Amino acid sequence: MKSICKILIGIGAMLALSPLPAESQPPMTATQADDVKHIIQWADDWKSHIEAGKIEQMRAMYEPDAILMAHRALPQKGVDAILGFLGRNKSQGNQVTIDFANEEIIVEGKRAYLTAKYWMTITPKNSDSIDVKGRSFLVFKKGLDGKWRLWRDIDNFAPDVTADGRPAS
Repeated sequence: MKSICKILIGIGAMLALSPLPAESQPPMTATQADDVKHIIQWADDWKSHIEAGKIEQMRAMYEPDAILMAHRALPQKGVDAILGFLGRNKSQGNQVTIDFANEEIIVEGKRAYLTAKYWMTITPKNSDSIDVKGRSFLVFKKGLDGKWRLWRDIDNFAPDVTADGRPAS
């Protein structure tokens, strides 16, 4: 009987400490809503810079100790490594287009979490286009200056992200 009581107490404690489902979380504060707008703008700026090949202009968008963990690639640690990785297409003369569909943005104090579907098309000069799609999980940190910067970026291929789901640019 004591074992069953301990198990039930343990389950109760786990349930009490579990985060609330999104639909039962309290509404966003005005500050959180403003932060979400800034994070969406960050993503729009990132897309614009990638597509224009303006990689160096992205430097201030990352935390100094940021890490990019792209599917089938070694982790890129630090801003220089990340920008070098992201700049490969420009240096090879490739055209890049990318689209996002944000699924969830959560702001918790000085951290924010964004889950999004992504579609990227890389078009080399003299070759067929390459389509890459999947899901990203991004972790942002809010600096003392009030700006959001990317701290962790994890990408993967996801079977539910299909070409026909790509938003029109």
